[in-house]
Amino acid sequence: MRIRRALMWACTALACVATYRVSSQPSAADSTLAMFDDGAKSSAAFTSRRDDGVDVMRRPTPSLVSSSIVVGDALVREGGDAERKVVSTPTSRGRLLTLSTHGALMTFDIDTKKSTVVHEGRGVYYGIFPADVGEEGDVAASTGPHGNGHLAYVASRPDNADITSPLTDSLLLIDLEKGVLVRDLKIDSKFTHDVVKRGSQVFIADTGGGRVLELEYPSMRVVFAAEIGVRQHVNTIVPANVEEYGMHTVWAVLHNLGPSMLVLIDLEKGKVLKTLDKVGSKSHGCVPYKNGFIMLNSGEGQLIYVNPEINDFHVLWIDPSNTFMKGLVVIDDIAYFGVSAFGKRWERGDPSKTSDIVAFDLVSRTMLWRETVQTLGLLNTIAAPMIDEASTWKAISWGMDDSAIPAITTENDKSQLLQDTVNDKDFSNWIDLSAKERPESSGLSRQNMLLMYKPIDVRDLQNFINTLPRDAFKAYAQEKNAKLGGRTDNMEQFKPNVDTMILVFSDRSGKETYVFPYWHKLKRYVTPILTDLFDKQLGIQGDPFAHIIRLQLAVMNPGSEIKRHVDRGGWVKNYHRFHVPIFVPSDQDATEFVMSPMGASRVNVPLSEGVPFEINNAIAHWVTNFAQSWRIHLLIDFDEEIVPPERRHALEPGDVCDYSKLDSGCIS
Repeated sequence: MRIRRALMWACTALACVATYRVSSQPSAADSTLAMFDDGAKSSAAFTSRRDDGVDVMRRPTPSLVSSSIVVGDALVREGGDAERKVVSTPTSRGRLLTLSTHGALMTFDIDTKKSTVVHEGRGVYYGIFPADVGEEGDVAASTGPHGNGHLAYVASRPDNADITSPLTDSLLLIDLEKGVLVRDLKIDSKFTHDVVKRGSQVFIADTGGGRVLELEYPSMRVVFAAEIGVRQHVNTIVPANVEEYGMHTVWAVLHNLGPSMLVLIDLEKGKVLKTLDKVGSKSHGCVPYKNGFIMLNSGEGQLIYVNPEINDFHVLWIDPSNTFMKGLVVIDDIAYFGVSAFGKRWERGDPSKTSDIVAFDLVSRTMLWRETVQTLGLLNTIAAPMIDEASTWKAISWGMDDSAIPAITTENDKSQLLQDTVNDKDFSNWIDLSAKERPESSGLSRQNMLLMYKPIDVRDLQNFINTLPRDAFKAYAQEKNAKLGGRTDNMEQFKPNVDTMILVFSDRSGKETYVFPYWHKLKRYVTPILTDLFDKQLGIQGDPFAHIIRLQLAVMNPGSEIKRHVDRGGWVKNYHRFHVPIFVPSDQDATEFVMSPMGASRVNVPLSEGVPFEINNAIAHWVTNFAQSWRIHLLIDFDEEIVPPERRHALEPGDVCDYSKLDSGCIS
């Protein structure tokens, strides 16, 4: 009931309160943003939030400089207050993340794991975005969307645990290489949590004022402001798709101090357009990814994937210590996020505080590394403004490739691979089975990992499948087929939400094969595919079905995954594994088939309907389908020799076989 009440309250406020539109502002030269003249109202709202359970405690002011930092001259900021700047060694053009914490702005090199303090002494640092080229005259910056510049705006605010702080919420323009404060813009925002930029727009999470603001860049003139409410505790902003929702619409994460929500807000109209209320508890961060969102379920210490179609999420990774999580970016399918120990609010600015940065592969669903960093306070935001202005609200790329084996990621890459294969390959050959004996050999060539073949007409099989009930591939709907038991745990562990229609199956060795009743149901649609691939392309004489030890339709439902695994057993190393894609979602970026050979970068297998391929399934691989439609492949395990008739067994409808006992017959 708490979620529903909060949802109604937020929607009512946004739908009914008029959107603020500001027509005039002080010039940028004033270095001050006086957004509204309702400061008393914002202050009261912020105070009321304190009354709702936030412990307000004064903490000792930490030392501004650590022993490893060279301190420059005092910098006199606007208003006469003295502040210290940190002069750091200029950063290299490596793979750098920026870390905004309760005590400092830092960089972190993901390769060397070295952290460097860029700036400190301005309270709490939060959201960050890069400045445009030429900002502040001779101090060149760059964004682009793929910039490599060194000037960035970062949100700065007083620590709310220190009620005596003279600081105000500001946007600080900082030279990330020199640690120099170039510009100081005060903003009429309280308890600011996030600032993001999209082209000529800047969006601010005015958490203490209960608002989301839109500013015009570079004038920083306020254009719109939508009130959400202080209790909702907005903490993350994601500009929404312009073509779908318009220029002035954003997704906002509402922390809610408990069950959280993700709401789509039209800032121009001041209305909530969509609400997702199953996004975790005390959640932070939000990066659109594969038709959904990657988020941090901070209340439970989880990295999660939110599926907006079903308004729910599934857990990708969980910290066994149930720690607090803030700061999230997704770069080249790797999620980098912050993990910190729970503590009192006044402890968040403790300069001795550390946080961990975790790198998690979203494709293989594996943690790559976890590094503890001396963050001089609670870690709030992780970003990469040097490479993309959208680093905190969009999946981005480092824009570099040091792969030993080139990844196939773009449509051009796929087309070129198909063209090269069709033109150059001798179709009398296939993957050398000896390559499956030592699949992790560093000398493994691409030809012994992946081979593509000429397109096949699969329309008859597609048309037949389209006539079936939607649940035809579910186990309960296959009463007239035989059933294979003893694999439930394996399927649930590695292939959740994946369905199968078995036509032929073998024991673990691949020697004893069983023909399932449904083969006869699909024979007329599948046989032309087998003939085209094995007779016309691979030159197999006679009936290709006589060589098959396993044949099945694998159905990946929307939101499903086949986790990283290696196929093992005689049926793997002594036989060839082919895929014929029958249905591939139109949103191909939402569907991936990835191979991960040891000692080389992963290879994305191009998926096109009717284009067969053979893989070395003794190499680690995984598949994801985050599209809104199913992905169906015909899987074929093929013997170079004809399967002896005495090892081919026919099953009847309703037969139930135990996989572990198939070597001695179908035993119910």
